Amino acid sequence: MKAEPTRLADGVFMVGGPDMTDPRDCLCYLVAGGEARVLIDCGAGPSAANILDLVDQAVGRPPTHLLITHAHIDHAGGAAEIKDLTGCQVLIHAEEAGVLAEGDAQRSAATWYGLPLRRITADRLVAGGDALGLGGEARLHIIHTPGHTPGSICAWCDVGGQRVLFGQDVHGPFSPGFNSDIAQWRSSMEVLLNLEADILAEGHYGIFKPAEEVGAFIRAQLRQHQGA
Repeated sequence: MKAEPTRLADGVFMVGGPDMTDPRDCLCYLVAGGEARVLIDCGAGPSAANILDLVDQAVGRPPTHLLITHAHIDHAGGAAEIKDLTGCQVLIHAEEAGVLAEGDAQRSAATWYGLPLRRITADRLVAGGDALGLGGEARLHIIHTPGHTPGSICAWCDVGGQRVLFGQDVHGPFSPGFNSDIAQWRSSMEVLLNLEADILAEGHYGIFKPAEEVGAFIRAQLRQHQGA
């Protein structure tokens, strides 16, 4: 059966993931407004065209931006091809940009997946506190959430009275190979809890809602790694 995008809220869709595009992909999301369509992460690479097909099914137009939450290949491996196919702007935190520009197989975890990482230079470096205009007053807000990797970011937007949080690797994992920092991660999770999001779109564990379930998931991860 052909995969279809999954609607999470007005203008918010899941457009990629292990059960939709490729088993090696993270869960990929799309936020669409009147002026911009932001693809949040883009899978490991082989399924880039399939993800773009799901974007087209969802909103009928290609993404204007690709926001990469961190440089691991399951989140960023398709960036170069998606840039080639759409001309979209590629955005990433400065702490992660070099991993993609250099094709770093260790810090990108490409060696875990047995896949090559195509090098790409980002069009724009983003930082915590930045926001992307989606059209009208709608904004996609960027939060720097170091811990899983030094330049990990999350994003959130308010849609139809609900706060949607894109927290891609809230759960970790953590490894010296990509410069994880558990103490920083704990602080980052507290920042996410303070957002009181109604919907959490996580990168591997799926969708959590309402707000009580979002908070419960994040707190469960904090408890799990309490002694780390």
